[in-house]
Amino acid sequence: MKQYNKALLLIMILAMAAVCVMTLSCKKSKSSTSSGKPTLYDTLGGTTLVVDPLDASHMIEQGYLTIRTIVDTTMFTFASDPVIDTFFTVLRTEDADGNPSEYETLSRGMALFIATAAGSTDSVYTGRDLYAAHNLDSNPNIEKPVTDTAFNEFVYDISQSALSYGLSAQVVSQIGGMLYKYEGQIVQ
Repeated sequence: MKQYNKALLLIMILAMAAVCVMTLSCKKSKSSTSSGKPTLYDTLGGTTLVVDPLDASHMIEQGYLTIRTIVDTTMFTFASDPVIDTFFTVLRTEDADGNPSEYETLSRGMALFIATAAGSTDSVYTGRDLYAAHNLDSNPNIEKPVTDTAFNEFVYDISQSALSYGLSAQVVSQIGGMLYKYEGQIVQ
């Protein structure tokens, strides 16, 4: 039953991503494309500053907060999903010296990557390129090659978190479509 629901969700994500034209009414922000059309980042809240719920003395862009919240929520799913949990064993490693945990490091990097890919001009991903990050030879945390099945599960888990966050199916399909643009760099 779960596999059927996953397949249906993936088909919905891909179909909607193919036919979606940015029809959502969004406030234009500085992350809009040069053509003036809103980016996915705009759709997720854009550059509007809000209080960071993790640090009330800090302001954060709503677009980044939305992405960070979805990524943080999904991290727990990744670590317990039997299809992909072996790719996220590093999430169980905490640094006893008070340095950021692997969870924090991975979550921040993933949120920055997604924000940058979604069109943020203020969030900049500076981590490894996706091929190196998912390659056995260049990343000691990768224990086996990423398969199509594992990548589909990854997108499914993020999609479920985004739907749980309250994003519409149309926006979730845009996120899925954006992630699938990078599949060839991740699946090896």
